Amino acid sequence: MLVGMRRTTISLVTLVVVLLGVAAGPAAAAPAPVGREHLLTLADYATVYPDMDDPIRIVMRSPLFAPRGCDDQEQVVRGSSRILGSVSPASRRRSVALIDQNVVRFPSKRAARLLVQRYRFFTKRCVGDVHTDDGEGGKVLLKNRAWIPPRVGDESSGVLIGWVQGGATTWRRVLVTRVGRTVSVLDVSFTEVRPPKADLLALGALAVERLG
Repeated sequence: MLVGMRRTTISLVTLVVVLLGVAAGPAAAAPAPVGREHLLTLADYATVYPDMDDPIRIVMRSPLFAPRGCDDQEQVVRGSSRILGSVSPASRRRSVALIDQNVVRFPSKRAARLLVQRYRFFTKRCVGDVHTDDGEGGKVLLKNRAWIPPRVGDESSGVLIGWVQGGATTWRRVLVTRVGRTVSVLDVSFTEVRPPKADLLALGALAVERLG
């Protein structure tokens, strides 16, 4: 009788362990890391900015620096994995000066959505001029302007910032797009003029294709 009860108990314990393993398996699986294949290439950028002169591209495993409330100091975002592609063309007046693309993959869609919401909060609630510094004692005026782009990917948000220092102005237009658990943050800087919306939206569409 005791032997039979022991066998029944062992069978029940084994069944519970198996069922728990099946239930926990998918949730415990770590997302695959992002890589170079998820970044836009120089050829992609040339389709949108064909007049870029001598662009130089670097790729790094760098974290993203994203807005934190309305603070002018950004906060580090690492996610489960991340990668940065940065393109620097030869400098020309009133043209593209720098393009950064951060791709960050999160362990959940909720965490990815929270990042998009941070940018959405910034562009809706933090509009105005902010007097700050460049981290080395130089005075800077930040012009935070609202920009709410149409949806790209599963959801998107945007930011427009003017950096005024020493009589020169650099404008940054940022497009944040989410595809599942992955977020692409495209940051395009222009000298003297605001980066055109249509060009950045075209880049965002290309980025979504690489994330899908």
